Amino acid sequence: MISISKGSGAAPVRHFLFQGSGKGYFLVWLVNILLTLVTLGLYLPWALVRARRYFYQNTELNGQRFSYHATGRSIFVGWLCLLALYAVFLINIIYHNMTLQLCMFALFVIFLPWLITQGLRYQMLMTEINGVRFNFYASPLRAWWVMMGCPLVIAGVSALIFVFFLRSAATSISYNAIFITLGIGTLVLLLGIAFMQGVYAAQWFGMLVNNLQYGKLKFSADLSIKKCVTIIVLSMLLFVPFIALAMYIVIPAMFMISQYAFLAAGDPERMAMLIAPLYGKLIFSYVVYIVGAVICYIFAFVKMRNYIYGQMSLEGDIGFSSTVTVGRVFWISVTNMLVCLVTLFLAWPWAKVRFTRYLLENTHVHGYLDALTLENHDVQPAKDPANLLARGLSFFPAAF
Repeated sequence: MISISKGSGAAPVRHFLFQGSGKGYFLVWLVNILLTLVTLGLYLPWALVRARRYFYQNTELNGQRFSYHATGRSIFVGWLCLLALYAVFLINIIYHNMTLQLCMFALFVIFLPWLITQGLRYQMLMTEINGVRFNFYASPLRAWWVMMGCPLVIAGVSALIFVFFLRSAATSISYNAIFITLGIGTLVLLLGIAFMQGVYAAQWFGMLVNNLQYGKLKFSADLSIKKCVTIIVLSMLLFVPFIALAMYIVIPAMFMISQYAFLAAGDPERMAMLIAPLYGKLIFSYVVYIVGAVICYIFAFVKMRNYIYGQMSLEGDIGFSSTVTVGRVFWISVTNMLVCLVTLFLAWPWAKVRFTRYLLENTHVHGYLDALTLENHDVQPAKDPANLLARGLSFFPAAF
C-alpha cells in the first residue's frame, strides 16, 4: 500500500492485484477448448463462466478476492431462448413473411438495450467481494436512448453528409478533385463517427457507473460529453494521416486497375498479369490502415479509461484512478499478438493474463476501505422468461 495526494489531502491508495498465471489459465483455457469442441459448442456457456471465474477469483483488492457465482446452465438457457427467436426469424425469412420479420426487428430494436442492461445486472449480482454483492439497474428508456436512439441519430446525419461528398466526387472529372472531395468527405465522416462515439461513451459509462452499487453503497461519476468527444476526436485525428497515406496508394492503383480491365478485354489471365505489380501496393496500404486503426483504438482506450476512473467515486469517500499509458498498452498489445501468431495462439492465455495484470496493477482505489460500512442488499436475480433471455447477453462487457 502507498499513500499519495488526491484532492485536498492524502489518502491511502491501493491497486488491484492479479494472482493468476499464464500456466494456470492455460489449463482452464485448454479444457474449455477441448470440451467445447467435443460437445459441438454446447459447453461454451460453461467455458465462458469458468474463464471469468478464474480471473475474478485471482483478482485481489486490500487482501480480499472477488468471486463470481454465475452458472453455465443459466447462460445456456438464455442462449437457447435467443436461438429459438433466431430460428423463428429465419423461418419468417424462408416463407417471406415480411410483416412478422418487421415486427421481430422492431421488437429487437426496442428491447435489446433493456435485455443488455438486465444481463449486466445479472453479472453484477453474481459478483462479490468481502461477502457483499454488486447490483446494477438502469431505466429502460435511458438505456434505449444511450444504446440506440442517440447513436442512430448521429450516424444518420454523418452518413447523409458523407453521401453528399461521395456524389460530388462521382461527378468530378479530375483525379485531384476526386481525391480532395473523398478526403474531405472521409474526414467529415470520421469526425461524425468520433462525435457519436464520444457522446455514446459519456452516456454509456455514465449510465453504467451511476446505476452501479456495491451492497447499498452507490457509485457515481460526472462525465463530460465534451471531454469524451475530445478524446475520440483526437484519436481519429491520429488516424487521418494513415488513411490519407492508404488512399494516396489505393486511388491511383484503382485507376490503373480500371485501365487494365479495359486493356485485358475480359481475358482473366492477362488481367492477372497486368495487375500483379499492384498487389504489393494494395497489401501495404492495408497494413498502413490496420496500424493506424490499432494506434487510434489504443489512444482512445487509454485516455478514456484514465478519464473515467478519475471521475468515479463510491459512497464513503472512495475514489479511483487509472495510470495506464499509450506506449505501454501499445507494446503489450503488439508483442502479445506477435507471440500468439508465432505460437498459433497457444500463447493466448499468457497474453490475456499479461494484459489483465497490467490493467489491474494500474487501477487504483483511493480512500479508507477498512472504514467502509458494508451492508449487503437483498436483491435476487429475476427468473421470469424475459430475464432468463437476458442472461444470454450477460457477457456484454461491463468492465473497462
